[in-house]
Amino acid sequence: MHVCEDTDLGGDNRENCLGGTSAGANKLRVFSKQVHIVTINRSAFAFSWIFICWSVQVGFCQQQDQRALLNYENLTIDSAAQRVYYEQRLYRNPMIGLLELSQALAKPTTTEFVPLYQGVPIASYRLGDAWQTNLLSRNERKAIGRLIPAGPGHYKVDFRLHPDMVANFGYKTDPFQAKISLLLQTQLYLTRGLVLNLGVLFPITNNYDTQPMNIRPAPIYLNQFLALSGQDFLSGSVGFFYSNQYGVNLQYRRANLTKPWSFGLEASLTGDYYYPTKGIYYESMNRAMLLADVAYRISKRDITLKVSGGQYLYEDRGMRIDFIRQLYSVEVGVFAMKTTKGSTAGFNFAVPIPPGRIAQSKRARLRTTEEYRWEYSYNGGGNNVGIRYRVGNQLDALLRQYHSDYLRQQQP
Repeated sequence: MHVCEDTDLGGDNRENCLGGTSAGANKLRVFSKQVHIVTINRSAFAFSWIFICWSVQVGFCQQQDQRALLNYENLTIDSAAQRVYYEQRLYRNPMIGLLELSQALAKPTTTEFVPLYQGVPIASYRLGDAWQTNLLSRNERKAIGRLIPAGPGHYKVDFRLHPDMVANFGYKTDPFQAKISLLLQTQLYLTRGLVLNLGVLFPITNNYDTQPMNIRPAPIYLNQFLALSGQDFLSGSVGFFYSNQYGVNLQYRRANLTKPWSFGLEASLTGDYYYPTKGIYYESMNRAMLLADVAYRISKRDITLKVSGGQYLYEDRGMRIDFIRQLYSVEVGVFAMKTTKGSTAGFNFAVPIPPGRIAQSKRARLRTTEEYRWEYSYNGGGNNVGIRYRVGNQLDALLRQYHSDYLRQQQP
């Protein structure tokens, strides 16, 4: 065996350092090439693996974004004004939809989001540290109306499952009296702001009154929602409402969504209706209701104090005080009232019903209701104090969800 010293590594002697022969040098060169090839192959494999993983991740994220966009309707992007107009009926809390949409679009040039309600823009919101809420003027709303399409072709056929319950507690002979039903409801968007609400009611149990356990129509009514300016809103409804009342209902609210004060008016003329085993029974529209309210919002705690009064159903006149707290997607409240028929107190809440979306495509969706609202009142005298009825969303409850401070404080 030949061992090379440093002095031996000059000239042609270097070729003889492996086994002392030129064949050894050839083996060394072949081995070096193989090592170099293996290194290149490993690098190429690692690069290919990273590229594949990145591609899969990007593709998965894109699919996630596309699925998220299915939650939104009448989505319009105005690149010139850097605005996104959209409507969502899936989440009770508008902030959930706003954040989800901003992540799905991932457009850094888009800085403002304008949510719609029945095709009518509410306000403009800018996300981030420089959170900003801009009210929309009458001229802006007219310009948006020319940009945003309206009509049924821009909305899903949307079916929602909505539970309904009326209950009494505390009677000695029957401690829990309840009438529980499940409603399958939908909305037909006819034109901007004009929606037909209809559905079917399926009774589940009833030991509350003598209402037959028959499948019957759910509340059916037309609703026109209008935004007159940046802070003036109007809602008009006609048809068959909740609590077996039918007729006409008008609501007006002046609400600056960046300020604490708001006030509203509500007027209606209704009558009783009832579904017996066959057909429909109804009385004349002879019940007038006229109410006014003023509300103040304590923004730091998402608390609203509301004082209302006027004439309720059955010519019952009086006043009511509400204390309302918004907690993310839930709203809870307590109230007390005094009328000509007596006094009462109680509580109410509004919550989303899980799981939300059950199944959906580009054209249709089945889901649970975004809001279930329930109120319970107690009066020892047994009189029906301060009775009123529901007609979809009350304006004050709807606009409370879009207040700037309520949304801003939920930013991550």
